[in-house]
Amino acid sequence: MKRTITMILSVVLCLVFVTGCATTSAGIPDTTTADEIAVIETTTIECITTTVEPTTEPATTTVPAETEKEIVYTPITSNKVSSDIPDETEPPYKPQYKPSTKPSDPNATGDEATIPQRPTHTTDDKKYKYIAFTFDDGPHYELTYKFVDKLAQYGGVGTFYVVGNRIYGEQANAMKYAYDMGNEIGVHAYTHEYYYHTCSDATFRSELSKTAKLITNITGEYPLTMRPVGGGITSSRVKSSGFAVINWNVDSNDWRYTGRYSTYAKNQNVNTIVNNVLNSVDEGDIVLFHEIYYNSYDAFCKVIDTLYKRGYRFVTVSQLLALDEGDKGKLYYNAY
Repeated sequence: MKRTITMILSVVLCLVFVTGCATTSAGIPDTTTADEIAVIETTTIECITTTVEPTTEPATTTVPAETEKEIVYTPITSNKVSSDIPDETEPPYKPQYKPSTKPSDPNATGDEATIPQRPTHTTDDKKYKYIAFTFDDGPHYELTYKFVDKLAQYGGVGTFYVVGNRIYGEQANAMKYAYDMGNEIGVHAYTHEYYYHTCSDATFRSELSKTAKLITNITGEYPLTMRPVGGGITSSRVKSSGFAVINWNVDSNDWRYTGRYSTYAKNQNVNTIVNNVLNSVDEGDIVLFHEIYYNSYDAFCKVIDTLYKRGYRFVTVSQLLALDEGDKGKLYYNAY
């Protein structure tokens, strides 16, 4: 009899225990007071707040729509050679025009016989109007080749103002290709982090000399011209630079219109760049492009196609200005 009573009590206790668990897991029991609920809720919130420590900046949960906005030109501080994105469907570009391997002297032998014959251009033929296209911020592993080949399509050449810490690997090969095709290579900067009218004398000398040395090592020719970052330079530094200093008088403003986030946006930006040049260019002008943007190349193709039909021909800055060693320490904007 005792065992039966004991078993009955055990079953009752188990049922009470299970009922209590169910009540707890389903939520706060009906018998809990409002004050007790408040205490429970406050304790839970405090627990979460004190145990979650963010280790990184919170991720952006929304992506704002890309729109045109005012951009302030600042020196490029990274080694990235393009802030634009090429079309995903385009295959890797291969140069169309190969530098000549014929020696300039047909009787040359040995090492001399491997020197490419660089084309020469003059501005003596007055039936044409001559301008100089210039390209900043390269070299670029793909676009340098494309700019060079487009110029070559019309028998033209230009001047490429390069950034020293980007002259390596395929980009160095691209710069050499531009040189071998008759284009001029000039100094722009080594890091592209400093304006030459505000930096220290030591930085100014370093930015120029290190880049000039790289250009010389690769092309075999010491550059005659340089272009200040952003066009800023003092008159005293022009004189002490050791180069003919070249600014420009026609600005494509291509760096403002690099967006390719839709076909419409790309076309609008390219057409704006084209109009910036065609609406202001004239004989003897120095035209500024940047060789690291895909929109710049697309616009350049339209510009050069149009100008060639208008009787323009395309030469280097040194050819346009007829520069020589005596022009070092002088500043130019155009040929007039």
